[in-house]
Amino acid sequence: MKIHRKTKTLNLFLVLLSLVIANFSSCSKKEKVDDFSELSKSDSSGKINNATSELASQVIKSIPPPVEMESMILSSGAPYDLTILNGVAEAEKYSTNYHKAINLGIYGADLAYINIYNRKEDALSYLNTVIKLSEDLKVGQFFDFETIKRIADNNKNLDSMLNITTSNFEKMNNYLQDQNRSNLSMYMLTGGWVEALYVACKVGLDKKNQPLYEKIAEQKIVLDQILLLLSCYKNDPNAMTLHNDLNELKETFNKIKIETVYAEPTMVEENGQLVVKDNSKTIIVAPEDVIMEIFTSITNTRKKIIG
Repeated sequence: MKIHRKTKTLNLFLVLLSLVIANFSSCSKKEKVDDFSELSKSDSSGKINNATSELASQVIKSIPPPVEMESMILSSGAPYDLTILNGVAEAEKYSTNYHKAINLGIYGADLAYINIYNRKEDALSYLNTVIKLSEDLKVGQFFDFETIKRIADNNKNLDSMLNITTSNFEKMNNYLQDQNRSNLSMYMLTGGWVEALYVACKVGLDKKNQPLYEKIAEQKIVLDQILLLLSCYKNDPNAMTLHNDLNELKETFNKIKIETVYAEPTMVEENGQLVVKDNSKTIIVAPEDVIMEIFTSITNTRKKIIG
């Protein structure tokens, strides 16, 4: 199946990924290895560069709100299905900081799914789980949960709740960098991405939805960047296990072809002003059988993460 559409901004996790990559840049000269057993201890070394922090902030502000994937799931006509998410009761069994961090990302993605269906009661239940895990990881101070709960309780649309939560990720990530716990950010990012891909695959295949197939195919680019981040933690067995699992997924993603076909830009009038219109297009070849392979692979990885 070939899909011809104009290039669009990727989903929520590109926002988070842009931030994390801005702070890592590369594995650098020293290998980044964090000890989860030292979670409660602060470390004054390795302060984040102010210029890098400012750049990361600009990147986040420049990216449109993360509603495209969510709106595509809703517009597919798929019914609300809480059973496809990671149940809140499962959080009780996460005893290691690795499992708490990566499943915090999982629950964050689940909260985004619940939001598009405006299920307030479920949203508050999942929010409480996010609170518990973030407090266990000593990053709860970066979420104004009382304000978020008030917004969720008073508004029919929960987008404001998610936007507030997302905006605090920058502060939290900078703090974790300062505390030499940057792997927590990386695990939260990876967990959220895995869950978003899993849900998109399930809904897309159930509804035979071609726009979602395209969005899934675009994650090939994100996966390469996540693998790069994971490779910076060669002495962390959890990171290496994730890297190996997702590297198998990459082999399937390599069956998807993404090309940008250049076309001359044109000048068009919008609201009385001349603007440049980008006529280049992205061509994505994403056969349904490959999407099914991606779903099988990401499901296996997800099962290991959520236990």
